[in-house]
Amino acid sequence: MKRITRMLIFSAVALFLTSFWNDGFKVNFNPDIFVKTVLLVALFYYLVVPISKIIFLPINFLTLGLLSSILYFILFYVFITRFSLVQIKPWDFQGIVLYGLTLKSFHVNYLLNIALSSVSLSIIIKLLELLI
Repeated sequence: MKRITRMLIFSAVALFLTSFWNDGFKVNFNPDIFVKTVLLVALFYYLVVPISKIIFLPINFLTLGLLSSILYFILFYVFITRFSLVQIKPWDFQGIVLYGLTLKSFHVNYLLNIALSSVSLSIIIKLLELLI
């Protein structure tokens, strides 16, 4: 029960933080819709991804993990478009300066934003799992 609760909380935090930094990733924070979205993300990252890792293990070895990244992107795209609980759209990144490193402004198209959102959710969930 503790694992399920952590899984749901990590998914909710990852959704919130991704929508915070990514202007093209919009989450509806209406309680009913947000709970459905959290359940969907938790189901995806804690059930679908591990099963796909087992199924595609030989192919992952041959492609050095590239195919698994593409499959996660496709699965995330299908989950987002099929259930339409999250809105992903193109946006313009305004640029940022961090410790002397400058990222210039650029346009993020739809497919790149899906990839960024998927990677962001995955990284945030993994970091939270490592911390707690």
